[in-house]
Amino acid sequence: MVKFLTLLTLFFLHLSAQSDFDKNCMSCHGDDFKFYIIMKKYTLKYSSATSIKKAMFAYLKNPTLEASILPPEYKTKFGIKEKSDLNDETLKQMIDIYYDKYNLASKLK
Repeated sequence: MVKFLTLLTLFFLHLSAQSDFDKNCMSCHGDDFKFYIIMKKYTLKYSSATSIKKAMFAYLKNPTLEASILPPEYKTKFGIKEKSDLNDETLKQMIDIYYDKYNLASKLK
């Protein structure tokens, strides 16, 4: 019974985090945003999950032209993202969800 309640709690926490991702990320980017393209660029540049997440966190905390992985024409068209106002723990949680949802390795299974 304890195992079941623990699993149920984890499941609801996961759903809650997903809805936070929708609220914190998708609300601005929209459903048609090409998150897979961004993940591909991060993967090509940084390779490992740890490096990708670290680079994303650093960029979202302090966005600069130099740190952006977007091609120059996208930087010109869209500019640089505004600094995230999420606290560090929430931002890391959103990056984890983003990585789990859009990393290229998960699509090969």
